[in-house]
Amino acid sequence: MQTDFRVVLVTGGSYGIGRGIARWFARRGDAVLIAARDPQRGQAAETEIRAAGGRALFVATDVRAEESIRAMVARAVAEWGRIDVLCNNAGIERYARADEYSIEDFNAIVETNLRGMFLCAKYALPHLRAQRGSIVNVSSVQGVANEPSISVYAGAKAGILGLTRGMAVDFAPLGVRVNAVLPGATSNTGMMENALAALPDAPSAAAAVCKAIPLGRMGEPEDVAGAVYFLASPEASYITGASLAIDGGLLAKLAV
Repeated sequence: MQTDFRVVLVTGGSYGIGRGIARWFARRGDAVLIAARDPQRGQAAETEIRAAGGRALFVATDVRAEESIRAMVARAVAEWGRIDVLCNNAGIERYARADEYSIEDFNAIVETNLRGMFLCAKYALPHLRAQRGSIVNVSSVQGVANEPSISVYAGAKAGILGLTRGMAVDFAPLGVRVNAVLPGATSNTGMMENALAALPDAPSAAAAVCKAIPLGRMGEPEDVAGAVYFLASPEASYITGASLAIDGGLLAKLAV
């Protein structure tokens, strides 16, 4: 099926960075499949985009479950006949000292943040290959440099960078590009909201985070969305295997 718009899969697309990415593509005329676990948020994201005149479809998806991913990919193809872009954004975060993570926590984080990306790419690849499409994986600055009590999440996010490079090399002969973005502190996301809510003085903590960032503010989901859109666009046709930090200069700053 030929269309005059691209078909974009966004995992974890019902909230935070993922919802910002889904909005960004939809506002520019693309059709967006919102893959997420929360039916209330997922349906709300679909309704919001459709109310603004965009194309969107929410499909309840658990990226930890292989059959759920296969069904999500099949639904996109049944609805629009193709897949042009896969944005692997779904992820969870839990704080604990490295030795204090439970094996259940470890498995949940790795299966969601890393294994799920692998499976989504695996099952979307035949359709991406047909369109000479692209994959954009959402990693994190935590995959490069870490704060305390986040080792398992950081390990999974670092794994995404290796997975991105490996897929970029493997899929280049098939015409499919694979890149990653590394968001820093980003407001209006579940992860940031939960982290601040756990602190006794959230406003002061948020101010301290902003002070540590060279650009002086947290990112917004739209900051990440614009970068994802660029990496998935024809303007980035010679970029693959790259990792782009969207962090306001955080990783560039030497802490002294």
